[in-house]
Amino acid sequence: MSGRCPDCGRSWDETRRGGRLGCCGCWSAFRGELVELLSESQGSDLHPDTDPSEEARRLVRTRLDARLQEALAREDYAEAGRLRDLLKDEP
Repeated sequence: MSGRCPDCGRSWDETRRGGRLGCCGCWSAFRGELVELLSESQGSDLHPDTDPSEEARRLVRTRLDARLQEALAREDYAEAGRLRDLLKDEP
């Protein structure tokens, strides 16, 4: 895929090579690729015991929180504030 996430500009190739999504928008931008990847690697794109939307929200919050902690450790308070606001807006 040659497309990019409209929010962070990350390409699918960068995401696949790095093993990480660039932002929350990547979930929507690369949905088809992610579903295919999960189906190939795990035999399914759904966790059997969890609502997929709940699982996705929890994963997004976990990753945002980790990035927030990293920003605080670097004393990058502008980025930490931005990430804190994103976490507030997450359901």
